[in-house]
Amino acid sequence: MKKFQKIRGAHEINPGESETWSYLTKKITEIFESFSYKEIRLPIIESTSLFQRSVGEGTDIVNKEMFTFESKSGKSLTLRPEGTAGCLRASIEMGLTDRGPMRLFYQGPMYRYERPQKGRNREFYQLSAEAYGFDGVNIESEMIQMSHKIFSLLNLEDHYLEINSLGSKKSQQNFSKALKEYLRPLEDQLDPDSKVRLDSNTLRILDSKNPETQKILKNGPKIFEFLDQRSTENFDLLKSSLDEMKIPYKINHNLVRGLDYYNDAVYEWKSDALGSQNTFCAGGRYDSLSKNLGGRDISAVGLSIGLDRLIISLTNQSVFKTKKKLIVIILEDNLFYAGSKIAETIRNNIDEIVVRFDGVRSNLKSQLKKAVKDNYDFAIIIGNEEINKGIFSFKNLKKDDNQLSLTESEILKSISKNIENE
Repeated sequence: MKKFQKIRGAHEINPGESETWSYLTKKITEIFESFSYKEIRLPIIESTSLFQRSVGEGTDIVNKEMFTFESKSGKSLTLRPEGTAGCLRASIEMGLTDRGPMRLFYQGPMYRYERPQKGRNREFYQLSAEAYGFDGVNIESEMIQMSHKIFSLLNLEDHYLEINSLGSKKSQQNFSKALKEYLRPLEDQLDPDSKVRLDSNTLRILDSKNPETQKILKNGPKIFEFLDQRSTENFDLLKSSLDEMKIPYKINHNLVRGLDYYNDAVYEWKSDALGSQNTFCAGGRYDSLSKNLGGRDISAVGLSIGLDRLIISLTNQSVFKTKKKLIVIILEDNLFYAGSKIAETIRNNIDEIVVRFDGVRSNLKSQLKKAVKDNYDFAIIIGNEEINKGIFSFKNLKKDDNQLSLTESEILKSISKNIENE
């Protein structure tokens, strides 16, 4: 019989790893909420034309990487390759962008058809924040501050922030024209992807990882040379704000991001632990996207954290304190209610503990041995003798202490004291 396996590039997380995923999601969400961002839940499937119009038909995402299929009614649908377009589409449709400045966040899987490698899967998870109706650079500062707070909380090592300004759409057009004129005579020396991008998406050539292409770009025009006064002033304000908050950064004039909708400030958080796919958080401003999607003209800024890559960058680091674990063991079938009752009492009174109760399984020695192997901290043992005396046998499995005969209230105090002393 055929043995089924997961689809290449899809993501599955075993129970041990899911603790880290859940912890990170909870902590990031809490920080988003502390900055007054509200959660919005979005569909995974969208109309293909949404991404063609927003991400850009000349981008790799649209041309090469989207999972697109036809519905039974003949409509072209796509598994979302990124979340910004869908979030803004939903906000326009719900009327959220008409209510004044709005801060939102969302989470979930995204899908791109790419060659799977470290830090890059065809199914990947993101936690993202978007803000609409904020014109000044203070909102960029806030988002960078928010992400910096998250990564500081996690004691993330070897990470750094890169920033750049793409200028206005007019500035980008002028720069793109100058870059194309510079590269046209050197076209034969470019890598294959850059040759394609020369006419379809010239700015993306700056992001090429090819060493020879990067050498050619060093002598070419620079995007900061084409910034208008407003974009220059805003970028200076952003740098001053980061300096005041003591958030270190590097200016990377080749940082363009892979999506057509960005303008002015863009940034990426990177980690050397990730290898070539070293960006685990990125964001920027995209003021023209709302109107492009049929909404009113509105300023917009967003960021996305890639959970897959963030977790890789945390390898061998203990990012959270695991809950204590307790097992309740009964020695007779007729004691099932007593075991269930004490298990539920502990769950209701102590949040920082996991309580397992299976009823009668194997003999006591085997159950204790298995509990130690599974890294349990405590065991409560209930026999008819204990019930008659109104007590429970309590054992700390992490120590060589003898079993103690304790009342229910004494067990609760003992567990709480052990947790507090950690």
